[in-house]
Amino acid sequence: MKQIVSLSGGKDSTAMLLMMMERKEQIDDIVFFDWGMEFPQMYEHLDKLEQYIKHKIVRLHPEHTWDYYMYDIMKVRGPRKGEKGYGWPAFRRRWCTRIKTNTLHAFMKGTIQCIGFAIDESSRANWKANFKYPLLEWGVTGTDALEYCRRQGFTWGGLYEHFHRVSCWHCPLQRLASLRSLRDNYPQLWKKLLEMKRKSLYPYPDYRLDKVIRESLETV
Repeated sequence: MKQIVSLSGGKDSTAMLLMMMERKEQIDDIVFFDWGMEFPQMYEHLDKLEQYIKHKIVRLHPEHTWDYYMYDIMKVRGPRKGEKGYGWPAFRRRWCTRIKTNTLHAFMKGTIQCIGFAIDESSRANWKANFKYPLLEWGVTGTDALEYCRRQGFTWGGLYEHFHRVSCWHCPLQRLASLRSLRDNYPQLWKKLLEMKRKSLYPYPDYRLDKVIRESLETV
C-alpha cells in the first residue's frame, strides 16, 4: 500500500518528513493543500524543503478560491439559503477545514496517510488502519520538532519567533497573541485582514480581532 506524507508545512509535519527520510521510511508522495492564504515565508519554506529533499511536493488546491467560498458561493440549504458566501469560518462552522480534509482524503484514498502530530497533540490522533503518526511513535514533542528543523537549516523566515502555530495568516481561530503579532510584525497582511473584515457580510467570529483593532486606535 502506498504511504503518503500529509504536509502542512509547519514544524511538526516538516520534522516528520525529514525524520522519515532519515530513517529511510517508505514515502510514495508528499502532499500539501494550499488555500493560497499562507504566509509568503511558508511558500519560501516549501520551495526550500523541496530542493533540500530532492522530492516533488504535490500541491493540491480547492475547486474555487478562498474569496469565492467566503463571499460569493450561493447557499442552497439551511436558514440562510439563497444568501451568498459562507462568511468567516468559525469553531462550529469550519468549512475551510472540511474542504481541505475532503480534498486530501480524496487524493490519498486507499493509502496510508502519515500525519505530523507531535506528542503534545496526541489527543487529535485518529487511530484508524490507514492513518500513521510517526512523531507519536517516536515520542517527539513540538519543541523537539522545531529544534530538529532548525538544525537542518529551516527557519520559516522567523515565523516561529512571532507565532505559536503557523497556519493561514487570516485564520479567525488564531490566538489573541497571534493577531497582535500579525498587526505588529506583518503590517501588509494585517491591512489585508482588515479589508477582508470590511468586505464580509458576516462579522469576524470572535471578539479578538476587534480587541486588537481597539488597541491600535488607543495607541495612535
